[in-house]
Amino acid sequence: MKLKKVLTGSALSLALLVSASPAFAMTPSNSVHEKNSDSITIQATKVVTSSSNNFASVIYESGVKWTFSYSYYSDGLWYGVYTS
Repeated sequence: MKLKKVLTGSALSLALLVSASPAFAMTPSNSVHEKNSDSITIQATKVVTSSSNNFASVIYESGVKWTFSYSYYSDGLWYGVYTS
């Protein structure tokens, strides 16, 4: 008799767990942010060489604003990396 109660209880518990599993699934989130075509920009990179680690923070060339990102030293020259 005890075995029958244990098996019945286990079967009911398993059925309840399986039927409730969709409730535990991840629900879709509405936090997706779409970009407007106005906010899309093209990122370009420009590398400038120098004998010293002295680079301007901003360079304007042909109407494009280049902003200094970082510099590194290689083969006796300093390289400044700019992004537009």
